[in-house]
Amino acid sequence: MVELILSRHGETIENQQGLLQGRMPGTLSPRGIRQAEGLAELLAAEHLDSVVCSDLARSRDTAAIVAARHGLSPGATPLLQEMDWGGNTGKRMADIDWRNLPSGAETPEELRQRAARFLAWLRADFNGQTVAAIGHGVINRAVEAICLNLPTEAMLDLPIMGNTECKRFTIK
Repeated sequence: MVELILSRHGETIENQQGLLQGRMPGTLSPRGIRQAEGLAELLAAEHLDSVVCSDLARSRDTAAIVAARHGLSPGATPLLQEMDWGGNTGKRMADIDWRNLPSGAETPEELRQRAARFLAWLRADFNGQTVAAIGHGVINRAVEAICLNLPTEAMLDLPIMGNTECKRFTIK
């Protein structure tokens, strides 16, 4: 069993611009750094055994701030990377039709499969631990959908987590 505290990275400059970052590294804004520090403060009283994150810079930078508060170093995994938006990467979020993605974009089913691999990795490598995981808006929705036993189609209806928002799940 794993106690999972799932969170999203701090606000980025690209978030401020309304851009779809996908697999772009992203740069935490000054507000995003403050949000990461606030997340570290929020989790200060928690016993964390591990901090894991996406290998994209915005997630790694947020996780480093959280992990440092606990004397830990975050472990990065591509399993928590944001959705690959293909040709939509870098475009304005308001212009995206989430239900009709361009070729080259990761499909919702592919995203769900990757989220399932992430949860299997947690069960295998972090059994008995409390783990803070710092991901991204859409991959976190896929993780949440699996934890809530929701079908793939319902994943798109879940709200995107706010920057540094936390949700807790027990992974059996």
